[in-house]
Amino acid sequence: MLTDIEITGSVDRQRVRSALREGFFLVRHTVPESLLDDAYALLTEFFELPADQKAQCVVPGSNGQSGYTPPGVETAEKATVPDWKELFHWGAELPAGHPLLTRYPARYPPPLLPEQLVPGMAAPLKELHASMVQFQQQVMAAITEAVGARPGYFAEMLQDGPVVNRASWYPPMDQAPSPGQVWAVEHQDFDLITALPRATAGGLEVLRENGEWMPVDAPDGYAVINVGMVLDRLTNGLARAAVHRVVASTGQTGGRLSIVQFCHPAPWTVLTPLRPLGTDEVPRYPTLTADDLFQRTMFRINRLEASAGEVR
Repeated sequence: MLTDIEITGSVDRQRVRSALREGFFLVRHTVPESLLDDAYALLTEFFELPADQKAQCVVPGSNGQSGYTPPGVETAEKATVPDWKELFHWGAELPAGHPLLTRYPARYPPPLLPEQLVPGMAAPLKELHASMVQFQQQVMAAITEAVGARPGYFAEMLQDGPVVNRASWYPPMDQAPSPGQVWAVEHQDFDLITALPRATAGGLEVLRENGEWMPVDAPDGYAVINVGMVLDRLTNGLARAAVHRVVASTGQTGGRLSIVQFCHPAPWTVLTPLRPLGTDEVPRYPTLTADDLFQRTMFRINRLEASAGEVR
């Protein structure tokens, strides 16, 4: 059973630190349930479109961080075949001339919200993105206090960061083109935290420290929070980037649609490990930038694209 933590009022530091070591925990979210319902309805309509229409929504040069990704593209680092899923990503735009946009254009691709294919899609998805950003900032504020960092430590990293939402459609497994394919092979996320509100079906599992896989579901009104590699590195291993996967259960005949949000720091952030809670523990990880970690991960999952014009 996942730990349930409070992010309002006084923070129970020990309980939050324990949840961070587990890598997955529950938080009551602040996103309107009706907004989630609207988003799921619109995204269902999008994924039901013919393949040639969805293909119009691929955004070249975005490393799959904007628009549509067809099935058979994303392959996990430890996998030999692609995951059996389709993806749709969206985020917020930076103003023209912003130094992050100038320096890292591939990290800030323009959001593509195809109103011509799904009328009324743009406004609810933009609102959902903004609402989830606000929620994730509240979670990170509680984590900041729990790990003993100064107020605003993580908030500055997140200022104008390339936070992105992902909708994942996992088609029924009896339609998978290759034997041995699963919805999403075991992996770790490469952000600070990922917020996962309720999905339309089960399938998410987390690998416990005893080697067993535990099914994870977010009840209505809650989000599962998943620790990513960035937070693992910054806390010098105090927070654990847990391994997780998405698999259909035996006899499960339908598909699964989920909406998550990846909480990325600004790409120029230098990921220097903290000395956890005043100890003299030596750093577990070398220092690198958030963009270096992003580029390395994209290469390992076969998603790194040429990014013309990117300044180094």
